[in-house]
Amino acid sequence: MTPSQQSELKALIGKKVKVLMAGKFYWRVLHEDHVGLFIKYANHRIPVKTDLNTLHILYFTALKPKVR
Repeated sequence: MTPSQQSELKALIGKKVKVLMAGKFYWRVLHEDHVGLFIKYANHRIPVKTDLNTLHILYFTALKPKVR
């Protein structure tokens, strides 16, 4: 990631971001801890990755948890 993308990512922490999970887009608050970036979905911690183009962060991708 470029320095401008890293600063953009730091600015998004604590704000609602678009997350792609199982072919659908969800709006969730982005969090960060010692492990990395994550969202909360169905009371679970779900790790996310950035999906980049050459200039900006487009959205984040995550795997949908198996909820019982």
